[in-house]
Amino acid sequence: MSSTLVNGRGLLVKYEQLYNNYRSLAFSVAYQMIGSIHDAEDIVQEVYVQLNRVDLSSLVEPKAYLMKMVVNKCLNYLQSTRHKRKVYTGPWLPEPLIDIHTNELLNRLLKEESISYAFTVLLHNLTELERCVYILKKSLTFDYATISSILNRTEQSLRKVYSRANQKIESADKNIENKSQDTKLSSLFIEGAESGDFDPFIKELSENVVLITDGGGKVLAAIKPIHSKKNVIAFLQGIYKRGSFQGVLRMISVNGGIGVLQEINGIPNKAIMFDIQKEGITNIYFVMNPKKLSKIGHKLLL
Repeated sequence: MSSTLVNGRGLLVKYEQLYNNYRSLAFSVAYQMIGSIHDAEDIVQEVYVQLNRVDLSSLVEPKAYLMKMVVNKCLNYLQSTRHKRKVYTGPWLPEPLIDIHTNELLNRLLKEESISYAFTVLLHNLTELERCVYILKKSLTFDYATISSILNRTEQSLRKVYSRANQKIESADKNIENKSQDTKLSSLFIEGAESGDFDPFIKELSENVVLITDGGGKVLAAIKPIHSKKNVIAFLQGIYKRGSFQGVLRMISVNGGIGVLQEINGIPNKAIMFDIQKEGITNIYFVMNPKKLSKIGHKLLL
């Protein structure tokens, strides 16, 4: 029978259209929820394999049903990795979505879903429930009745959770999304990292700038965030003198914005992103954990 035919992705042929319609959205939600590209891909694949056992004709709202499956898997993943996150060495940062080649799917995903890196970091400062409700309400524009059916919580409680999350986001998110500004600052950073003269870049820092490095215990990195312009300057100058910026530095597309990638002998060593607000650069992110750089140059499995 045709319902048993399987296509190249291991999905039943009759589910192909549903998969194509929502795969990017499902990945976007999973990525924003858990901050891991590989695990987000796995969740999307698992959801669509499980979907094969569902009678599509019984689904009144296929999109909401799919998002419920994705969200539940994300929450299970976060619960299972909670201890690992607690004992993680140093600050934890989400894995950056880096495109160094032409990748139509990734470019479309970033354009449609607007997953900026600074905003992804901000999402992960929320609780798991706050993040989930915020994504469902703000990004997917689901009403509270739909979110209630997805999370099995009352609409009243969800309104409170969303209000709390929204207040946290609005108080912190004044990010200026301007690619020309991103390009300028990334260029200034590269010039400083190559020459040791960070003065032009330093002028763009806010007084309360914070630099966060994520090495995950795999590489040498600061185990606490570095606060204030003075301390960030000292840190950058110090690691430059120790040769931490050797190799090739170049601008790349990161989560739809512009950042810097350092490579040594062709191997990614650091991904560097900036949070730019009205007062200047407020946050600098160094992702150095090799595992979080392993997907660079790989095509998304979607």
